[in-house]
Amino acid sequence: MFRASDLYPYVKANLRKRYPYEEGWIIRKLDRERNNPDFLVERRRKTYERAIVFVIPDCKVTQEHLDAMKNFVENFSEEGVELIAKIFVVCRGCDTSLVPKDIEIMVLRSCECS
Repeated sequence: MFRASDLYPYVKANLRKRYPYEEGWIIRKLDRERNNPDFLVERRRKTYERAIVFVIPDCKVTQEHLDAMKNFVENFSEEGVELIAKIFVVCRGCDTSLVPKDIEIMVLRSCECS
């Protein structure tokens, strides 16, 4: 299958289109080994906005993936920080049937599940 790190350049390019630097967005790659998401997208204006991004290189989103997102959101929610998006990045054809409506799906065209 794929490794999440192989997909990072494509993920970052997609995130940059959606969250332009010119509008104040900072995209930070995090250390996944510490149960962090793959990327945090943040900007500080009148409010502090944040999007959490997990890259899922598997062909199925599992309960483990959902739990990782839930745990990160619960453990790292901060006063005054508005969580504007929770995003799973998946390959084309990935089974996302478990994903609740409050988590967005970003599909990468650069990889495909068979």
